Amino acid sequence: MEFALGAAFCVTVLGFSWRWTRRRPGVPMAWQTSQSMAADLHRRMHRAVDRTRNNVSEARKRGVATGGYDCLVDDLAATARALDDQLVLASKLPFRQRHKTLLGLRYRIADIERAGERVSKNAIESASPLVDSVDDSLRQINERLDHVDEAKNELRDLGGTG
Repeated sequence: MEFALGAAFCVTVLGFSWRWTRRRPGVPMAWQTSQSMAADLHRRMHRAVDRTRNNVSEARKRGVATGGYDCLVDDLAATARALDDQLVLASKLPFRQRHKTLLGLRYRIADIERAGERVSKNAIESASPLVDSVDDSLRQINERLDHVDEAKNELRDLGGTG
């Protein structure tokens, strides 16, 4: 019984500390679990920024120089923080004004998501081998093999061994 209470206490403390570390400055703590439109937009926007940051980190692990991408992610995060301020202000407006303002902010958040996807895509493609160079290399190898086959055929036609 004492063990179960101790385990429950530890899980509770860990849960609160995890929730506290995920907190974004300037944003109500309740937005982590709230179902309001502003809170949903906030979480959606920060998931996109976090996903972008993780993709750039993955590209860095593959050996890509990501300094430029890191700057873009930082700019994206700064833009997200600015939109957080606008979301907080919009959430305090009366219903009709709040709805109209949040609708406009939703489009800006979609722009952040698209920009994050572009940064992620470029970072990941930088870590991928260049398909064109592979195609060129294979074409050159096949041309060489074709020349060898032609030489063998000529040798055979001249009566040599091949």
